Formats: sequence, structure tokens, C-alpha cells
Amino acid sequence: MSSVIEIIKQHLVDNGFDGLVNGDAECGCELSDLQPCGESFADCKSAYKYPDPTGESNFLMFEEKQEESKDDKNA
Repeated sequence: MSSVIEIIKQHLVDNGFDGLVNGDAECGCELSDLQPCGESFADCKSAYKYPDPTGESNFLMFEEKQEESKDDKNA
């Protein structure tokens, strides 16, 4: 039997998402490390991963696809 995290991960993969995001909590996680905080993910949304242009973090997660700059595409 699959766990809830496994079911969510499969849904994300099947639909082309990169992870989860919770804008209110200002957090996001990748498919490879879903819910590392151990907190409830009831308010998380499916998300797409993009590089952080400020370099403050390794990546940013967004509910909507973002327009990538030429620099992002070459990274």
C-alpha cells in the first residue's frame, strides 16, 4: 500500500510538476525531498522549480509556470 507522500509524488510526476509550494508559509520542496519539514502539507500546492535569480537559495517554487530568461535556459 502506498503512503500519502508516495501518492502525491506520483501525481506530481504524472502531471509534470517539480514539487510543492506553500506561499503562505514561504516554503517549497522538491520531488526528491517532499515535506522535509515534517509539518502538515494540507495547504501546499503543486509547483514548478526555477533557479533563484538572487542566489539566496538554490531554487524557488511557483504554482504557475514562469517565463525563463535566456540565462536561466543556459544554466
